Amino acid sequence: MKNIDLLPVRNYIGLFFLSITIVLIVKIVFNMLALGFIDAIWDLSSIQIFNDLNSKEFKFIYAHKALAFFDQLGTFLLPSVIFLFLLKTFSLNYRTPNKSDLIKCLLYFIVLLGVAQLFLIISTYVGYDFLPIDVKKFLKEQQDFNTKIQEGFISTSFRSFLFNIVLLSILPAIGEELFFRGILQKICIGIFKNNIAGIGVTSLVFGMLHFQIENLLSIIFASILLGLIYDYSKNILLTILLHFGFNFFSLISMQGIRMELISENNLEIFSNYVMIPLGLGMLTYLIIKKIFW
Repeated sequence: MKNIDLLPVRNYIGLFFLSITIVLIVKIVFNMLALGFIDAIWDLSSIQIFNDLNSKEFKFIYAHKALAFFDQLGTFLLPSVIFLFLLKTFSLNYRTPNKSDLIKCLLYFIVLLGVAQLFLIISTYVGYDFLPIDVKKFLKEQQDFNTKIQEGFISTSFRSFLFNIVLLSILPAIGEELFFRGILQKICIGIFKNNIAGIGVTSLVFGMLHFQIENLLSIIFASILLGLIYDYSKNILLTILLHFGFNFFSLISMQGIRMELISENNLEIFSNYVMIPLGLGMLTYLIIKKIFW
């Protein structure tokens, strides 16, 4: 069997375009399936859905949830499965985590939450004035759009909460890790012939594709940390677990605010004065003790 790690750069570039092509094709197909499903179940046309999205009224939030569900399946999850099936020599590293792995995951989860929050604060003070005005405006509009529609997804219904765990936590964690860590990171490392460069480029793409300008630095940091963990541990299940934990914490936070169990101000105080010190302290401890994979 040919070792894909020994392929020349041009082959990795070809794999890059192949992966993007598969993503685009499957995404389009699943968007069409989603619109057909919505039309069949709720008798809503694609024009009605588009107008509702364009006006940002979100009157058909149930339909948008269905659209998001199909999109999660078709954007990264199934394209990754198809890519890995077509290229059987492109191996995906995984194994059942042991007790030591889980303990390390918990420690690095504290780092992930704390340092990501720190970068969020840094972003607030630094800003993104270095970006072109049109790009900055577009990203800000996308951030506001994503925030508003996600807030619409959150309700006091327990059934809705369970569905949101799947939609906003589980599917993104599995799909994005399979594609960005399992496929794109390996391709980028093959192109640049350098692990750090490959992880860095993958993380920049990961951050930009989330269209959240206020969280850009936090998302890039999270991606770099997950990329390093996968590169050293050779276990995609660990990064999926950490990614899920990060998403689930965000979901719990939104749910808590929606149900008035905690205020945005109290959550911000907790994040800034508890999570950040814990994250930085834990990172320092892990570096000094050289706790990694």
